[in-house]
Amino acid sequence: MLTAQPGWQGVRLRLLAAATAALLPVVAIAQGADELALTIEQALSGIEFRIDVRPQQAAEDLKAQARQLELLEAEAPEHPALPELKQKFGDLQDSLAAGLAAAAQAPSGAGAAGQAPSAPEAFTAGMEEVDQLHRQAEAEFLRGNTKEAAGYLEQAETQMIALEGRYRDELPAGHVPLLVTKEKIAALKDQLADQPAQ
Repeated sequence: MLTAQPGWQGVRLRLLAAATAALLPVVAIAQGADELALTIEQALSGIEFRIDVRPQQAAEDLKAQARQLELLEAEAPEHPALPELKQKFGDLQDSLAAGLAAAAQAPSGAGAAGQAPSAPEAFTAGMEEVDQLHRQAEAEFLRGNTKEAAGYLEQAETQMIALEGRYRDELPAGHVPLLVTKEKIAALKDQLADQPAQ
């Protein structure tokens, strides 16, 4: 009986190792799904911004996120963020369809009657960088890294103010993407103000 004991312990160790090895992919998939969901959420926020300024680019980006959403659904069909991401994706599809239809109906050529004036290309590119910084700030805030979030948000606000000052005379009155970005930055600043610094 004593001689059989080591053999039994060896079997138990092999079973434990096999069970651990079987669980590792499940844990990795769960962590990977969380990261993927966060990436999709950030990308959809960026697309929401681009619909007004670059609808064609937004359409391409939305196609890419459709594939990412399918991947998330395949890897983690019960992921808690999935319903909200699908809803946001559907809303963006509707907004994009309306934006592309409006762009297709708008007369071509500068100064055409009824055509809304657009912001300079350099301003639009700069605002996309501001939006990226804001998304990084949001991601850090969601991870609980308030100090890093505040740093990214300060960069975003500084760059936005500089862009607005530089292109103020060339911007159409009530430029919607600028107003939306200001609101988003202000809202995240308020959320950060309510959190203890880390």
